[in-house]
Amino acid sequence: MSDHKPNSVPSPWAGIILIVFAVMCAILVVLDFVIDRYVEHPLEAWSVFYPLFGFVGISCLILLSKVLRRLVMRREDYYDAE
Repeated sequence: MSDHKPNSVPSPWAGIILIVFAVMCAILVVLDFVIDRYVEHPLEAWSVFYPLFGFVGISCLILLSKVLRRLVMRREDYYDAE
């Protein structure tokens, strides 16, 4: 019987994915020094803007995931032998 688990990343791809992720992180670090992204916005003066923004963002993400679950959910016996 095979050791391959469903929905797992094959081992040859795991190294490639890790390298691509590390290169993307390095590019973002370099771009952080090159691009001026520090723009003052009136909402930043509000002391609870970022915690509130994070809470609303995560709440929307959770609600969206509940909707998306219905689109991608499989039957309970999907992996059972027929």
